[in-house]
Amino acid sequence: MSQSLSFLCQLSAIFLRYPDELIKQESVELGTLISLSNLSIEQKKAFDEIRIFLEKTPLLDAQSQYVQLFDMSPSLSLYLFQHVHGDSRMRGQAMVDLLEEYRSAGLDLQGNELPDFLPAYLEYASVCDPQKTQELLTEIVDILAVLNRRLQERRSIYSGIFQILQEESKRLPDKEVVHAHLRDTAVMDDPATLDMRYEEKPVTFDHASSPAACSAACTGYSGKDHVEARA
Repeated sequence: MSQSLSFLCQLSAIFLRYPDELIKQESVELGTLISLSNLSIEQKKAFDEIRIFLEKTPLLDAQSQYVQLFDMSPSLSLYLFQHVHGDSRMRGQAMVDLLEEYRSAGLDLQGNELPDFLPAYLEYASVCDPQKTQELLTEIVDILAVLNRRLQERRSIYSGIFQILQEESKRLPDKEVVHAHLRDTAVMDDPATLDMRYEEKPVTFDHASSPAACSAACTGYSGKDHVEARA
């Protein structure tokens, strides 16, 4: 079971990154790995659906859908601390702390990928001991539940991954926390709200705890060699 959870986190990290040509080229190999794994039938089906979608969909279309979902919709941000700390100074310090955990495990981030990016977090979880991997999923179950709900509302094929991660966290989400977050972020993706957000003055971080500082300090991490961070 522990190996299955590690593999599950690794697969999720691969499929939740920005689609590129390599993910299409390695689709058959990934399909074989999924088929031979110890994942449940339902989990294999969910991963195969996203794998086939990425294989069959023209790359530009898959990339456009990804951007519309995760980059242009703040309520679906894959940056975990964005859902916890917003743009406050606390987010920068939390990322510095998480980066130290990655480095302690012998992992570094690639390019300008930030520590709280969910695929990076899942890559880290996949190389931890079984107990730590479980703890890492449990810690973010409420965020996973929120993202899962929003993706289900949009009938997105990506919702299957979040459903699996939520179930494997082995803890039920806090209904009050999830409901409050869904309520408070209901208008985040509204065009008028987005315009106001981008017109606001950026938050100023201390250099040591800023996202830019984190990014500048992070080099060489790919998790899997074929996955490259999006610029």
